[in-house]
Amino acid sequence: MINSVMNRLQDFTFFSQLMANANMGWWKANLSTANYECSDFIVELLGLDQTGIISFEDFNKRILKEEQRPTTVHSFGVHQRPEAVYLLDTVKGAVWMRSKICFQETDEDGNEIVYGIAEVQDAPDMASAYQALQHSERLLYNIFKHLPIGIELYNMDGVLIDLNDKELEMFHVEKKEDILGINIFENPIFPKEMKERLKKNEDADFTFRYDFSKVGSYYQNSQKEAKIDLMTKVTTLYDNEHQPINYLLINADKTETTVAYNKIQEFEEFFELVGDYAKVGYAHFNVLTGHGYAQKSWYDNIGEEDETPLSEIFSAYRHFHPDDRALLIQFLDDVRKGLTVKLSKEMRIYREDGTCTWTYVHLLVRKYAPQDQIIEIISINYDITELKRTEEMLVKARDKAEASDRLKSAFLANMSHEIRTPLNAIIGFSSLLASTEDAAEKELYNSLIGHNNKLLLNLINDVIDLSKIESGYLELHPDWVNLTELLDESVAEYIHQVPSGVELLTNYPAHDSLAELDRLRIKQILSNFLSNALKNTTTGRVEAFYEVDHQFVRIGVKDTGRGIPQNMLEKIFERFEKLDSFAQGAGLGLPICKLIVEKMNGRILVDSQLGIGTTFIIELPWLSCNSWGIKFSQFPSCIYLC
Repeated sequence: MINSVMNRLQDFTFFSQLMANANMGWWKANLSTANYECSDFIVELLGLDQTGIISFEDFNKRILKEEQRPTTVHSFGVHQRPEAVYLLDTVKGAVWMRSKICFQETDEDGNEIVYGIAEVQDAPDMASAYQALQHSERLLYNIFKHLPIGIELYNMDGVLIDLNDKELEMFHVEKKEDILGINIFENPIFPKEMKERLKKNEDADFTFRYDFSKVGSYYQNSQKEAKIDLMTKVTTLYDNEHQPINYLLINADKTETTVAYNKIQEFEEFFELVGDYAKVGYAHFNVLTGHGYAQKSWYDNIGEEDETPLSEIFSAYRHFHPDDRALLIQFLDDVRKGLTVKLSKEMRIYREDGTCTWTYVHLLVRKYAPQDQIIEIISINYDITELKRTEEMLVKARDKAEASDRLKSAFLANMSHEIRTPLNAIIGFSSLLASTEDAAEKELYNSLIGHNNKLLLNLINDVIDLSKIESGYLELHPDWVNLTELLDESVAEYIHQVPSGVELLTNYPAHDSLAELDRLRIKQILSNFLSNALKNTTTGRVEAFYEVDHQFVRIGVKDTGRGIPQNMLEKIFERFEKLDSFAQGAGLGLPICKLIVEKMNGRILVDSQLGIGTTFIIELPWLSCNSWGIKFSQFPSCIYLC
């Protein structure tokens, strides 16, 4: 008995020394006392006393780093692993140790005892290779089993040898045993082209509709009528020597995705249609990253080309009016600083063709998270050009109505006065004419009556002309006219109205010029110019003239009279405006002249200086004689030089 014990002790010592020489030691863990009892190798490594005992708590403090968490070798909890690697604080410094549980028993006192070995490792990589392999295998298995796409694994004969849970669900199979062993090359639904590519070990991606009604007896499934849209990838797996070993199929059910996508497409198409019809645009944009999306109508509303990067638009706003552009840039700057969240404003857009349109712009900060590189802005715009045009037309119509009302009031007030004045004179002098026998008085009264008759007639003619022009009924009757003769006739009619000290002259080119125009209307204009000039000139001269060049003919009257104040030059063409409120006339002559000239596609020019004189000119378009082959009636106010 003693010899047996001695032999066991020698064996124990021998094996302990053998393990120490191999940088290994043994340990015994008492779960009741929470202590480790260690071999001499571990005692020496940890610097323990002769008992070789260390508590779980003290040992845990010596662990500097664990390769794999959670480690439970030293704590012996319910998650205990058979093997672990950790960095241990020893008398020799930090040392990597691999600890392995060998067995567990209950001693005679009822204590749970765990036995294990520990060895020093140069590095954790090799020591944990087995654990890492096991971990990888478990990880791959879990991925394979629970991946939300279907996976099928076939051998090189096309026989199904494995599939995951998602595949069972997709194809309505209760358990693997019901489908393992089928051959993909016998599948009546799998495309023939794909079968051929599999045989050639060619990879492929394709989509097709899987019709369960066509499965037949190929395999047993619980669904006989349904259809699913599959997106499938087929590939061949190879070994280390690049020999094909398996076919792998990956299936994704995109039925719901297809339905959702179709709905999204339908909505987007509808939204695009609404946007195009109503000219409403939508965009969202991340100010910090420059990423975003915009509708076609959104681009159209701000004058930009489709697919222009939003970062270029939001940084420059190149088509916006400078004032609006400055406002937008300031808004974005304030958004970055978190000072504002929205902007709504009518803005002007300059188009590539030079036109200007109006767009109402709404900007709203949807998400402000600069810490996550997100400041998202929603932009909604819509074209309001037609609305602005309508608004402008309404304003003009209102202003015109108001002006018309004012003119009507002014017309009635002025006409009542202007008509009453000559009419009273006619009535008064007619009464006196009937009561006098004196020849000289009769001649005077007849002269005054005739003068006022003429004033009244001119006034009535002016009112008629004004009415025709405003109603669009004024007609021009162009005919070939010798401008020299026309000027002479007009001047001759005023030869007896020239004040003493004033000279009435004409000035025109050496060669006569012909013009196709309304003779009476030109004489009417000249008559007005001459009458005004003679009324306002006391010394010097009044000169009627015309001149031609390659573009225009100009007919005018200039005088050396008192002139017109600069502040009155624009007002003299307004109705009932007179330089001298006491002068005879209703103040309609020049406004009518201006309207007539504009109808002739021309314009009136005036230049005047106080104390020096005034020049009135009508400028009409001119065509050369080589255009005489053109139908003259097409050009009612065109001038031809002979």
